Amino acid sequence: MRTGSFQEISVCQQIWTLLYKNILKKWRMKREPLMEWMNALLLLLCLYFYPIGHQVEDFSLRPPVNFGRVDSFNESRFAIEYTPVTNVTQQIMSKVATTSFMTGKEVMGLSDEESIKELKADYHEEIVRVIFTNTYSYHLKFLLGRRIPISKEHRDHTAHCFEEDEDVDCYISIFWKEGFVALQAAINAAIIEVRTYVGYRKIQPFISQGGIATDFFIFFCIISFSPFIYYASINVTRERKTMKALMTMMGLQDSAFWLSWGLLYAGFIFIMALFLALIIKSTQFFILTNFMVVFTLFLLYGLLLWLS
Repeated sequence: MRTGSFQEISVCQQIWTLLYKNILKKWRMKREPLMEWMNALLLLLCLYFYPIGHQVEDFSLRPPVNFGRVDSFNESRFAIEYTPVTNVTQQIMSKVATTSFMTGKEVMGLSDEESIKELKADYHEEIVRVIFTNTYSYHLKFLLGRRIPISKEHRDHTAHCFEEDEDVDCYISIFWKEGFVALQAAINAAIIEVRTYVGYRKIQPFISQGGIATDFFIFFCIISFSPFIYYASINVTRERKTMKALMTMMGLQDSAFWLSWGLLYAGFIFIMALFLALIIKSTQFFILTNFMVVFTLFLLYGLLLWLS
């Protein structure tokens, strides 16, 4: 028992002695540690100044937006053409024609979709096509860029809501403002005899990114520990070759050698992870994740890189 205790204390003393030696070596050879930290700090500066295109839009605290009544839509610059013409589709579209926003608008039935395309070439107003696939299922088709947003809501994480004059405007509201929802509700009401009155939509928090700008930001985060890993591999390999015989002669154990370098670079990685977490939170790259979670993830990532 006493022998084991002595060996344990001896290994600890070896670790601290070698760690002290490594610190003195870093202090005396100022050029290499300076290059090591300059490269790391340069990456930190790039991370700090780069995320110009990264924007965080958090509308979660705003109240639900009232878009008004569905039948409040009033637009006179379009006509409706539907196909095929059957007894059921005629009844459905006749009820649609009686809705308030359809006053004065034409509702025409044609035999097939090709007939609609031919008529559209000679028709001056916008044509909304209602294609019935079966008795109670249909497709709504509009001109490109009309009645529905061109941008896809979840494509490339771009912002689908914007704040203008203390108000919020969303691409999704085009469905309501330009009559898509009104027309869909009228057709659905004609099919199932249900009226829709008030629509509410709560804007959920989301993160928009400038595309490749955020990808580069993440890339810089990933390579931030690479200077330490590069210089650590060089130093440890070189010193392992030069001190192997000396360590054997002095009775130093391998664990003391590895742990001494490990503690030194664990300190470096700790500092780097701290800076990375501060930058990440200052730029609001993550909204819901707190500082300690971000710091812990970077610390574990850096330590795993060192151990690998």
